[in-house]
Amino acid sequence: MRGSLDTISRSEETLQREDSKGGAGTCAACVVRPARGSVRARPSSSRRRPHQSTGGISMRRSARLVVLALLAAAALALPLSASAGVAEAVSTFAYTKNMHPLGFSERAVPLTGTGSGIFNSDLAFWDKMAVQGTYEGFRLIDISDPENPVQIVNYTDCVGGTTTGNQGDIVVWGHVLVRSWNSPTPAGGRFCGGVFTPAMQEGVHVFDISNPAAPVAQAFVSTPCGSHTASGVPDLAHGRLLIYNSSSSGTIACRGIDILEVPLSDPAAASYLRFEPSGNAGVGGGLPNLVTIDAPSSAAGVYGANEAAFGPAPTASGVAGAVAVALDAADAAGPSTTDGCTPLTNAAAVAGNIAVVDRGSCGFVVKAANAQAAGAVAVIVVNDVAGDPTTMGGSDPSITIPAVMVSLADGTTIKAGLPATGRVSSNPSPTRACHDTGVILGHAMLAACAGGNGFTVWSLASGGGSLTDPQFLYTKAISGVTIGHSASFSWDGKILIFGHEPGGGGEARCQATSAEVDRTLFFFEARTGAAAGTFLHPRPQTATENCTWHNFNVVPTAKRYVLVSGNYQSGISVVDFSDPANAHEIASADPAPLSETTLIGGGDWSSYWYDGFIYESDMKRGLIVWSLSDTAVAGAKKLGHLNPQTQETSFARKRN
Repeated sequence: MRGSLDTISRSEETLQREDSKGGAGTCAACVVRPARGSVRARPSSSRRRPHQSTGGISMRRSARLVVLALLAAAALALPLSASAGVAEAVSTFAYTKNMHPLGFSERAVPLTGTGSGIFNSDLAFWDKMAVQGTYEGFRLIDISDPENPVQIVNYTDCVGGTTTGNQGDIVVWGHVLVRSWNSPTPAGGRFCGGVFTPAMQEGVHVFDISNPAAPVAQAFVSTPCGSHTASGVPDLAHGRLLIYNSSSSGTIACRGIDILEVPLSDPAAASYLRFEPSGNAGVGGGLPNLVTIDAPSSAAGVYGANEAAFGPAPTASGVAGAVAVALDAADAAGPSTTDGCTPLTNAAAVAGNIAVVDRGSCGFVVKAANAQAAGAVAVIVVNDVAGDPTTMGGSDPSITIPAVMVSLADGTTIKAGLPATGRVSSNPSPTRACHDTGVILGHAMLAACAGGNGFTVWSLASGGGSLTDPQFLYTKAISGVTIGHSASFSWDGKILIFGHEPGGGGEARCQATSAEVDRTLFFFEARTGAAAGTFLHPRPQTATENCTWHNFNVVPTAKRYVLVSGNYQSGISVVDFSDPANAHEIASADPAPLSETTLIGGGDWSSYWYDGFIYESDMKRGLIVWSLSDTAVAGAKKLGHLNPQTQETSFARKRN
């Protein structure tokens, strides 16, 4: 059964023998994977032998001859340099019988916890070349022979081995390469190749890779909030490559995507086109909640408000009542009489109404608890510093009223307009941070940005939207999600796949004891956002392995829905979600922890299916190439190039 695959780790000669046959075959030398939590050791020649009879010498000689014959046959089947390299690279991996390691191109980062500034990052492909982003530049790799990928160049001329410009997300189109730059340039600026990047700027660099051995920097395009990830959208009718740039910033003004233009005939003329908010920024500034003050107050209007990690979220209809400043005593808890840090002294004015308290002196939960004890139906916290209101942290299951925060400027206006009545409610179309943006063209014509507590979907179809002016369709919040990360689509455009990154990718969030939401991959109806199913990470990881669903793409086949995902230290997961309500893993390749005692960040940044193979970008090892022998992917289409966040066509699924 696909739901209960035998997970194994194989010797090098067995891998070679199977790969030469093109299938899993019989695995005589398989080693059963040790249980999680134990040290995963390779077979050792020093292991104690069982008792041998007097015929043991003859038997050992025969066994040696068999092994030598198998090794000789294996040597003829695969290039020695490739097989030896990949065998070492995956020596600690446990993988299913249908997964076959083929090739390896090393770019090693120390596995000891050092070198975190020069991780390997995302992948893109053009013809027989793979592009691997790094925190210090990018690599171009010849993959014409997947069993022996060969590095053409390791380009570091922009950052010189520092973390400036991390994380190096990349897009490729023909001779054009675009790289994200997401850290403000140091004082004095910095040259990237021959292109100057002014001080404190961030955005994208454009390169000419006509000669892959000698990339040439051609342009820098500044973006207001940096470039965490970039998605390439070809607009060949206008002779250009569009870039949907995601900054990942939660700052209100940055919630959306930047749209950039790279003229294919003159990449050096790349430019910034416009900003597309990820929701209705005109209502409450795009914040997730609203505070409405009724007329005839001088403060009458609608104000954006941020959320709290505790208590119930405001509803669409909200709660209403008189809005009153909560008063408390000036005592050891704080000199302010409006911070709500002790039991309220004007409970009669607050009971049944909306309490307003100032930030400071005590935790947000304490303020909400005191307002609730006085009978308030909601609490508005006024920020004590200029700028956007923040999300309020804390935890207290006894809090049963909604709490929101408004900015210092808005709170000052509201308090000046009291007495008044008002309402606290949710925003029907808030904006959100865009961490990564998935695009599908063809007949589907959709884009989805994942970020914050969910995702936003636009239509790119004519008659409402376009490639440079997407039409907002809807935004979706998911309970328990805080860092939306990735979005992709089934190739018919019907199902949206959403992944998130609890702990920012640096924490062990795939343990058996981890919150279920942290281990969950989500499926939605792409056009409406209706839930279609979920899939729980099936292989619990240890407390020393950073893990989330990270970067993935969908195999281009009309037969089934099949996802290939890279998940940090849980490695590769191949998921059949043809029935999104009953998704199941059909293959995996899971490395041992980098440490059994300490959490050291590393593992699989991304894994993608491209033209018959799975390419894995390991943060600390390099590029690993796998083949997958499974009927679910047999006959998959070959694309000739791939920017994994962009599906350049769409096609109907053929159901049996």
